[in-house]
Amino acid sequence: MLRLSWSCAAGALILAFAVSRPAAAQVPAPSPAAAAAPTISFAPTLAATHLGFPAEDQPSRTVNAAATRMDRREGRIFAIVGGAAVITGILIGGDAGTVIAVGGAGLGLYGLYVWQR
Repeated sequence: MLRLSWSCAAGALILAFAVSRPAAAQVPAPSPAAAAAPTISFAPTLAATHLGFPAEDQPSRTVNAAATRMDRREGRIFAIVGGAAVITGILIGGDAGTVIAVGGAGLGLYGLYVWQR
């Protein structure tokens, strides 16, 4: 008798597992990233055979409007003002004078660059 009740319970359990489906909340959702991932080919391409950079990647060589308006005269003015700042910084002395002298040297060198262009 005990064997009959166990076999009936086991049969009912097997039948329940075979017929039942998982609930909608337990069904895994399809992964959108996996479904939309394109296939990537690792084969050699014709673009990989070129040596160097394509012409589309090169920046244009046009000068911006501010640089075209800058005259040699402005470079000369920058150089003179930078030289005056160096002399002023040396006369002031100390840390503040050093900062003024270094700033004047930078301005003077930039002025020489624009002047000699």
